[in-house]
Amino acid sequence: MTQNAKFCSNCGAQLQPDDHFCASCGKPLAAPVQAAPPPSDALPPAPAYTPAYNPPPQANIEALIGVIPSVSRRKGLGVESFNIVVTPRRLIFAVMTNDMLAKEAQKAGKEGGFFGGMLNAATVGFNFYKRYLEMTPDAALAESPQNFAVDRANIRKVKVEAGKEIQTYASIKANQNSPIKSHQYEQGKLEIETMGANYTLDLPASSMDMTLDTLRRAGLY
Repeated sequence: MTQNAKFCSNCGAQLQPDDHFCASCGKPLAAPVQAAPPPSDALPPAPAYTPAYNPPPQANIEALIGVIPSVSRRKGLGVESFNIVVTPRRLIFAVMTNDMLAKEAQKAGKEGGFFGGMLNAATVGFNFYKRYLEMTPDAALAESPQNFAVDRANIRKVKVEAGKEIQTYASIKANQNSPIKSHQYEQGKLEIETMGANYTLDLPASSMDMTLDTLRRAGLY
């Protein structure tokens, strides 16, 4: 009997090395366990390259800083009026024509009834700038072929000059011993000096505070 002889676990008969079944009782034999292959010095294959996820670029949204309302300049024998839309990138001169004001007044008259419409129509010129608070800068520029833009990078200097006081008067109200002083002013001036052109615009006294606030927030004054 050899040292490495194997026997059937069912009947005890001696088995041959290549037997798959017991020749005595016919019991199937377990397959021999294959030895693991010897270790190899070769490096495992590198994992497949997966590029990192790059999100799509965000749209370049141009923010609105504010609007300088109701400025004007001489053009020939007439006057050209604008509302200036101010963004971090440019100043957009949006023309304000009599036809545009008439259409806006007509719309205000229909929406406000008779008396409300008269009040809205009377103030439509002063409030016309508010339409640009709801528009994108690109839409404001495209509103009229007369509109144009000045790049902030081309602006050298911005100057604001208040108008002179033209009238001071006092009124006394009931139950008041001291008069109340009131002041009226001429139109001021807004001067924008660029590398290509200079713009000198009349600035209503009623628009002075809003103009200064917008220019300060834009870093132009």
